[in-house]
Amino acid sequence: MAVAFGGAFLVAWLSWRTRGSVIGTAVRYEQIFWAAAGVLVLTGIGNLGAFGVSLLEPSTSWGTTLIVKLWLIAALIIVSLPRSLAVVLLASQTGRSSVDLRPVYTITTAMFAAIVALAIVLANG
Repeated sequence: MAVAFGGAFLVAWLSWRTRGSVIGTAVRYEQIFWAAAGVLVLTGIGNLGAFGVSLLEPSTSWGTTLIVKLWLIAALIIVSLPRSLAVVLLASQTGRSSVDLRPVYTITTAMFAAIVALAIVLANG
């Protein structure tokens, strides 16, 4: 999570702070993001399989928070695919390196922040 969230924050921060292109950094982040996402999804599924029977029902506050977190994770994965494809496409085109990536990486960072916040709420009860 630190790699995926921190990388999204780094690309967003660089895109807001620099006037130059961050396409190279964004391409590298996309490669790392999908590896990290795979690990996060697999460990999450493993945890649900191992502890799912003892989890609280969705009708409880804790259960509702878990459901919201899972939907937010699914939304993050869904919106990340077009983001990744756009970054790879932009990287392959010459002269298009000045495209503004601030909105997509800011949204990605915000989604990660919400997921982390929900995880903290779930861990603390």
